[in-house]
Amino acid sequence: MDGYRAYSKHVNPGLGRFLELTGRDLKLVRGYGGTVEDAQGRKFDDWISGFGSLNLGHNPEVVKPAIRKHLESDVPNLYTESLNPLSGLLAERLIAAAGPAFETVFFSNSGSEAVEAALKTALAAKKKSKIAYAESGYHGTTLGALACMARGGYREDFESVLADFREVPFDDLNALENALRGGDIAAFLIEPIQVEAGVRIAGPGYLRSVRELCHRHDAFLIFDEIQTGIGRTGHLFAWQGYDVTPDLFVLAKSLGGGIMPIGATVIGTDLWKRAFGTFRRSEIHNSTFGGNALACVAALSTLEVINNAIFLGRVCERAAELFAELERSLRDCRIVESIRWKGLLGGVRLREGTHPWLRPENLDLSELEGVPMSGIIAVERLARRNILAQVCGHNWSVVRIEPPLIVEQDACRRFVSAMTDTVRWMEKNV
Repeated sequence: MDGYRAYSKHVNPGLGRFLELTGRDLKLVRGYGGTVEDAQGRKFDDWISGFGSLNLGHNPEVVKPAIRKHLESDVPNLYTESLNPLSGLLAERLIAAAGPAFETVFFSNSGSEAVEAALKTALAAKKKSKIAYAESGYHGTTLGALACMARGGYREDFESVLADFREVPFDDLNALENALRGGDIAAFLIEPIQVEAGVRIAGPGYLRSVRELCHRHDAFLIFDEIQTGIGRTGHLFAWQGYDVTPDLFVLAKSLGGGIMPIGATVIGTDLWKRAFGTFRRSEIHNSTFGGNALACVAALSTLEVINNAIFLGRVCERAAELFAELERSLRDCRIVESIRWKGLLGGVRLREGTHPWLRPENLDLSELEGVPMSGIIAVERLARRNILAQVCGHNWSVVRIEPPLIVEQDACRRFVSAMTDTVRWMEKNV
């Protein structure tokens, strides 16, 4: 049995079957920049980017040399019960980039773990029992992070064991203030852009008011920057574009250059000490491979490239060009409800058609009855044009736009052309 068939049998059979039904069971063998190739040599433009993990594209040449050099040096990868100089350097770089409000960084292996560290730090430092979170968010699938997840399929089987955290409507200051008034909220967790909810973008006025409310009610503000961080919005961290400084924020995905898994929880001055600052408490939250040398080397190389005014300026320029052309091309398309974007992160929201093709039961997907299918059909049509795209996790009517930050103009033109043709075809057929 080859590895592709083995995946569908032994790793995730349900997903393997779904990919087969939707024509996305690709057998990819090579990835470079913004391109992937399958076993037959067919090339695809990647507009998913590992859900924001590949800001520098596949196998970035700017990261690989540092990894090779490190592996040849025989430096320890795990500094067990010792000082870890590479995680120290990476923490120092992140804090320098974030500013004087921050002091410590906890390293882990994923976004979910980074969120867990933020939640535990807030609860321990405040000595309070609850977290408030914005509805429709996506923060990970471990139990703590899942307790802050949008209601629905990701969490419904686990509701009985999840912490009783408090859900607050997105962009609703009155609801947040009501939640905070109880005095038991340690922190409010929110994404500056709710990607999986359909690319819902928080306004600067809202986030500034959130900052003020949290301060007034003695609660921390936590920003989840797992998808929006590391240059995605044209700033190293999205909150820098809003001029709203959180107490803690979390990073992952693209921090490792798309090669190494790494998560980071960047923590405000004195907060880690308040939560875990004694000798006996210094290791009650830890991660064996968190901050391992190889991941830190990849992250240091990634930051060196992305945390650069010229690089970030190019992200903003490319984004403005891309979305101006996309909005112009889709302006008169009745099936397009809206286009939202910030930096090289966006989404096209599609209205549902009435054709039987849009009924999941007619696609042998009866378990998805009631779920929007317009985005899924658009993704399949884009794949026919060698464009790999995906819908938003909580809103399948929105086709996400998340190319590598190094995306070239020609790739942008191909995407706009393919998206325009897809929408025109859907207007005639669905």
